[in-house]
Amino acid sequence: MTHLLTPGPVPIPPSVQAALARPVIHHRTPVFRAFYQEMLTGLRYLFQTEQGVGTMVGSGTLGVEAAMYSLFRPADPVLVVSMGKFSGRWAAYARLLGLHVHTLEIAWGECPSPEAIAEKATALPALKGVVLTHSETSTGVVIDLETIAHTLRELNSELLILVDGITSVGAIPYYHDAWGIDAALVASQKSLQNPAGLVAFALSERAISALRATDPSDYRNLYHYLRQARTGDYPYTPPVQLLFGVDAVLKQIRAESLPLVWNRTHQSAARFRAGLSELGGVVFPPAPGDALTAFAWPGQDIPAFKQRLEAEGYLLAGGQGELKGKILRVAHFGYATPDRMRGLLAAMLRAKA
Repeated sequence: MTHLLTPGPVPIPPSVQAALARPVIHHRTPVFRAFYQEMLTGLRYLFQTEQGVGTMVGSGTLGVEAAMYSLFRPADPVLVVSMGKFSGRWAAYARLLGLHVHTLEIAWGECPSPEAIAEKATALPALKGVVLTHSETSTGVVIDLETIAHTLRELNSELLILVDGITSVGAIPYYHDAWGIDAALVASQKSLQNPAGLVAFALSERAISALRATDPSDYRNLYHYLRQARTGDYPYTPPVQLLFGVDAVLKQIRAESLPLVWNRTHQSAARFRAGLSELGGVVFPPAPGDALTAFAWPGQDIPAFKQRLEAEGYLLAGGQGELKGKILRVAHFGYATPDRMRGLLAAMLRAKA
């Protein structure tokens, strides 16, 4: 048996597997509409919002691209805080969409301060939006999103704040309405513990007003997903079985409560990092978040160690981009409970050179 402890995809619990195996229902029926509207109630709890929520078919990457496409227009000035592989990707995609992209470049593993982001935004008086990555999956860094969002809102009440919440929402504290976020996204293969292929999003009223409501139907246009979600409908054929699976997790989260889910993530991270330090490993970012740990290990050949660990039955994610071959990454949400961290640490002790 292989213990999959990567920060997405994650193992699928038996209850979710059972939901995925439910009989197919047609998506143009009252039964589906009632189901989908109830599922959206679960999404509102997940995002901690009373505003617009919906889903679309695709990866988290498509979700962020769709949000930028839906909220902004060509030549709109936007600021992208780039601090790793994924946040850097959003800057590249924004340029492909024809946006006037400004970047705040942060060294991989470092955490941008609210003051640095505010200073950059202040220097761009015509700024339309800011794209932030709450938890940068390539480095394990989590930003102080609450303070950053409040600071930006004080600078410009009409600024659109778009958040990549792909490895944060459902894993660590996130409050869409209270923090004043305009758009956020999460992917099904992360804290939602399902196969990849579905994106869930939350939009503020300010974001909804900015959507391309008069544009012809475009697969990336969140307006069409949101408009039809209000009646339990879908603009295109949805992956009904995947919606069943996500709904099962949303019900589990509501039954347990988000604070308890967040605390389990925290306990998993704390347990792993304490054991890692005892073994001689080093957490890579100076200020890591709880969703995952990226770590180095002085004296260890990281690729060789990763292979030995796989022989012990534990699969972790390697480094990406400039960190390839230098770090490993382990998730702390979903399947990655504190008990499983103990098993992983025992395997790491056996696998180290």
